Amino acid sequence: MSEELLPLFPLPVVLFPNSLLPLHIFEERYKQLINECLNEEKEFGINLTQEKEVAKVGCTAEVTKLLKRYDDGRMDILVQGKRRYSLVRFVTSSTLYRVAHVEFMQLEEELIDTGLAAETVKLHNQLIEMVYRDKSYGLAYDAGNTMLSFKVAQKAGMEMAQRQALLELNSENERLRVLHTYFTEVIPKLERLGEVERVIKSDGYTVN
Repeated sequence: MSEELLPLFPLPVVLFPNSLLPLHIFEERYKQLINECLNEEKEFGINLTQEKEVAKVGCTAEVTKLLKRYDDGRMDILVQGKRRYSLVRFVTSSTLYRVAHVEFMQLEEELIDTGLAAETVKLHNQLIEMVYRDKSYGLAYDAGNTMLSFKVAQKAGMEMAQRQALLELNSENERLRVLHTYFTEVIPKLERLGEVERVIKSDGYTVN
């Protein structure tokens, strides 16, 4: 598997493929990064960072919209997750931001368990209605979506470590099994107000 250079924007967040994430850009190094990405129409990588530790597996992001540009150079942008990758090593760069060699991850070839996928979506929608009281956040089962699990996970209220573990799994069936188990465990707890608030606070994504 060949390596590629990728500019990085480590954040305390896990970005999933196809998910939308609003960002406020205020540091000089990331102003430089985002301006280059806008001018050159290139992706950058987002890796979960916690207590100065950078997760090995991340997801590339593409700026889909420049929402606002401030007089001092700050920006509000909307990005979309694209491709998962594994961090190989950081490299010395003349840029203000970090750059690394990465290897892009390939989807595992497998026959998707449609029964599991449909049941997981059903549980997801049950959780969403309980937490948000809004059926519009629900998902329709799409048998042709080989990365349905990432869409299901976006507003599931998983802890950061759970999201990162899901991002690192290469099997769609395995990701669906993890989500199915998560829903069957968390839904009975949702009658407790504290658990509902935790799920809401754990959701950091824009619905798409």
